[in-house]
Amino acid sequence: MNDMKKDTYTLWIDDELVATRDHNRDGYNDLLAEASEVQGKASCEIYSSKDDQAVWTSDSETIIEEQAAQAAEWWDSVCEVYEPNCYDGTYSEM
Repeated sequence: MNDMKKDTYTLWIDDELVATRDHNRDGYNDLLAEASEVQGKASCEIYSSKDDQAVWTSDSETIIEEQAAQAAEWWDSVCEVYEPNCYDGTYSEM
C-alpha cells in the first residue's frame, strides 16, 4: 500500500473548502480562476499542503486581475530551474 501523501492546493471561500487540485501550475491556475468568479464578493484563500500555508489570499475587495501577474511571478519563484548534471545521474548523452 502506498502511504505517500499527494500534495494539493485547496481553495477556501469564506472559510469553506470549495475545491482541491493537484499541486502543480495547472491546479493553481484552476483555483485562481474559480476564485475570480467571486472576486469582490467574498474572501478567498489558496492553501498549499506542500508549503503548509496559504500561498494566495484575497479579501472581499481584491480584484483578481491585478494579482494575476503576482501569481505567475510567485509560481516562477518557487519552481527550480532544472539543469541536467552529469555528476548526479540526471544527464545522459543518449
